[in-house]
Amino acid sequence: MKRLFLLILLSIPNLAVAVDNNISIGNTIKIKSEILNEQRSIQIHLPDAYHTSKNRFPVLYLTDGPGHFSHTVGTMNFLADNGRIPKMIIVAIANTDRTRDLTPKILVSKDERFQNGGGADNFLKFFEQELIPYIEENYRTQPYRVFSGHSFGGLFAINAFLTKPQLFNAYISVSPSLWWDEQRLIGDAKTFFNHTKSLERTLFVTMAAEGDRMITPYNNFVKVAKENNVDGLIFANKEFDDEDHGSTVLRSQYYGLKQVWDGWLMPRETFTQGLSAVQAHYNGISSKFGFDVKIPEAMINNLGYNALGNEKLEDALEIFTYNVKMYPNSANVYDSLADAQERVGQLNEAYRNYSKALKMAAQNNTNKVIFEKNKKRVAKLLASESITTGE
Repeated sequence: MKRLFLLILLSIPNLAVAVDNNISIGNTIKIKSEILNEQRSIQIHLPDAYHTSKNRFPVLYLTDGPGHFSHTVGTMNFLADNGRIPKMIIVAIANTDRTRDLTPKILVSKDERFQNGGGADNFLKFFEQELIPYIEENYRTQPYRVFSGHSFGGLFAINAFLTKPQLFNAYISVSPSLWWDEQRLIGDAKTFFNHTKSLERTLFVTMAAEGDRMITPYNNFVKVAKENNVDGLIFANKEFDDEDHGSTVLRSQYYGLKQVWDGWLMPRETFTQGLSAVQAHYNGISSKFGFDVKIPEAMINNLGYNALGNEKLEDALEIFTYNVKMYPNSANVYDSLADAQERVGQLNEAYRNYSKALKMAAQNNTNKVIFEKNKKRVAKLLASESITTGE
């Protein structure tokens, strides 16, 4: 199908699956945890492409689910639709006893206000032995996990990074409550960095405009982290002086996800260099993130129409043929290949592929009328050609 050429693919945002005119961005499941000895509510968002393809997706795990699920889904989709990050499955955990689950054991402080705290190690065990295995057994996931938490959740993120660094590939810690237990995690961080030689992980930490109780330990942690000599570790931090403790989460997720997926965005000049350059970019990010990343169908389509628009007809045919190979179950790739075949005079081939596109298109495919129009147009050309040649 013909499309306007774009230097960088910006697919139309489609954040939800429409069912009976209701908009849904996810569903809630219940997991009975033997480790926590309770039932936990989990909100799950699946990308639209999850339902229309066999693709696998990286997973973002969130604490404080009900508070951060919807805006994080929106942020993820916005960034992905603009080519900055991949589409992700989002798994958000609702709280039962927040202080218990998100705070490490108290080893130093004599503060008696948090007697129910200190269950972070057990909660992390729930992730490792129950939640993550459940998600990876029941959903099509890539071997790449991101964790994000806010406040006590940010504290939990840093504690998880220091105690189970291999569990997640990247950690986003939003306004972490590092004052906990007399800033004990600062000392733990010094020990961790002194004894860790290499670690292919990303850690992103933020802070809002908050009091000394929050900012001082944050600055202490950032100083320790920036002095680390851990090979392969990417550490970054950002302050939001115009946000408060509650409002900082949305922007932290935005910048955090961009940091985690740094290098995902394809440079404009790469697109202009053609298919081989685009393939090299996706091979590069596949190697960097450790899983196979396919070039999006629509991006290949745009490459083909760019070549077609520049009268590089053989290149266009090659690109559209490649798209058919990559996405054989898409009606649109056959229509696009037929478009190029029609341009070069391969009318019989074009008719066959227009027909295939029309046959494959679902009833609710908005392009079905166009596919039918294209098929009829080429049928008339073939009929006219037969009359002219006397066949």
